[in-house]
Amino acid sequence: MLKHHFVLQRPLLLALCLSLSACQGLEGMQIQGVDLGKLASAGQNLTNMGQKSADDELVIGRNTATILLQQATVLNNPGLQRYVNRVGLWVAQHSERPDLQWRFVVLDSPQVAAYAAPAGYVFITSGMLARMNSEAELAGVLAHEAAHVVRQHHLKAIQKQAQTGLLSDLTVLAVQAGAAKSGGSNNSAIADKFTRSVGDLYSRGLDRGDEYEADAMGAVLATRAGYDPYGLAGVLQTLASTRQDDAALTSFLKVHPNIGDRLQRLEPIYQHIDKHVSGAPQTLDTRYQQALGMKP
Repeated sequence: MLKHHFVLQRPLLLALCLSLSACQGLEGMQIQGVDLGKLASAGQNLTNMGQKSADDELVIGRNTATILLQQATVLNNPGLQRYVNRVGLWVAQHSERPDLQWRFVVLDSPQVAAYAAPAGYVFITSGMLARMNSEAELAGVLAHEAAHVVRQHHLKAIQKQAQTGLLSDLTVLAVQAGAAKSGGSNNSAIADKFTRSVGDLYSRGLDRGDEYEADAMGAVLATRAGYDPYGLAGVLQTLASTRQDDAALTSFLKVHPNIGDRLQRLEPIYQHIDKHVSGAPQTLDTRYQQALGMKP
């Protein structure tokens, strides 16, 4: 059983390989139905993706983020924003899509939440940060969200939600939605379709399989970035020990799989990581607490 705070730390390789395909024993490895090798192949597939498709994803991601930010307030703390971006960017550089214009934003909300949008937008609430104990835990959560972006989970889900077959069609909807918000669109029906699709997705959440895959890949990404891979599990265990009627947890529990199930599925992932990598893990508890105490 995973232990909270992980007193008995597992060995971890600090000089982690930059590609999963170069990590012996990981490529093609399936654990709990999740193919860890997909993360490596995703990089090649997405790198070869046409520029038009990449541009489409950026437009969709930008407009999705705009819709999400209309329901949220960005935390007025530049120092903490810079810190979270540094950690997030470092993790993202170890993903298969390091060249995306990654943006990590802290939202001023007591709710426990972290979510992503296509093309590298990642949001995390101050309420989620308050439940964490170390930089490794922050890195684990951000790596989970980065994995969603790498695997294009939200992009595909929005496309499915909008019942749009082609990515270019979804881009048209996104452009119309953006124009409507700025007062430049006369086709409110098209704009509303995209906005409604985004709203429905984020209120319902991704498929459970996407969340399990992001957990597995997130653990791997955090490991490759040099962090204690058990950071994500630490956050999940903290939330699992919180009263389940805690109002701040309501939305999180609604849009994610059962925490116990997630921890159970992570155990063999960690066992595999422990078996194939070695070295000294980084938790950086003190640095995290100092960053969290930064004044606006």
